[in-house]
Amino acid sequence: MPEPSLKDIESKLHSLLGDSAPAAPASNVNEALRVADALEAKGYAFTLKDLCAKSLCDTSWQACFTMNEQDATAENAEAAVAICVAALAALENETPEA
Repeated sequence: MPEPSLKDIESKLHSLLGDSAPAAPASNVNEALRVADALEAKGYAFTLKDLCAKSLCDTSWQACFTMNEQDATAENAEAAVAICVAALAALENETPEA
């Protein structure tokens, strides 16, 4: 299955977050961090980890949103993409409370 494009990721985020979704979060880390802020406002804990911290050449980032002991995690060479994909996973797996 092919990975979703940045446009697809951003479109899905806009449909799930509405007005709190910035214009281009998957291509700008500052805007992706605004997505993280929106999820934190909903009660999620957020972490972003540099998986290649000791490398001067390689990049890999892991973003994780946690709520109710459930993690939504994504890894990507671009921090913004990792944040957005993890955010999508978290939002798509939300279960409405009865």
